[in-house]
Amino acid sequence: MKIARRFKMKFSNHRQAVAALALGAAALSFAGCVERSITVVTSPQHAVVYLNDVEVGRSPCKVPFEWYGVYSVRLRAKKNLGTAADPHWVYYYLRTHRTAHAPWFQWIGPDLFASLIPVHFKDDKIWAFILPPVAQQSSAELIKNAQRLQAQMPTPLAVPPNTGPAK
Repeated sequence: MKIARRFKMKFSNHRQAVAALALGAAALSFAGCVERSITVVTSPQHAVVYLNDVEVGRSPCKVPFEWYGVYSVRLRAKKNLGTAADPHWVYYYLRTHRTAHAPWFQWIGPDLFASLIPVHFKDDKIWAFILPPVAQQSSAELIKNAQRLQAQMPTPLAVPPNTGPAK
């Protein structure tokens, strides 16, 4: 009788352990996750957006990201202020940096619990930029700048004349 009771107890403990493991695996399969994205909005719209020197689209655009920290942001746009027959293009350009700060559920410590609980977290950073127009230079100014830069170039080293093959 005692042996049967021990076997029954061990068997029921085994069933409880298997049930607990199955419940734990099910809980982990429904564990939470974090969806991270950066939304870039510009004025004027439809600017080409570069994050860390990689083109990611035209504004307004939403881009997923993996890590928090400082991002290099570059924006280019052009707009026709004239007509189709007589275009007058205005160019816009901005180069800057932005920091994507980690929310509380991504800090060391709380991030473990946030990844275990069955909750879906969203972290959407919204970055808005106003692009300044690029100043137009006349042809004379461009030539003057080119001559100034040419004057700053170092003089090339003298190369000895080719005297022919040695005998």
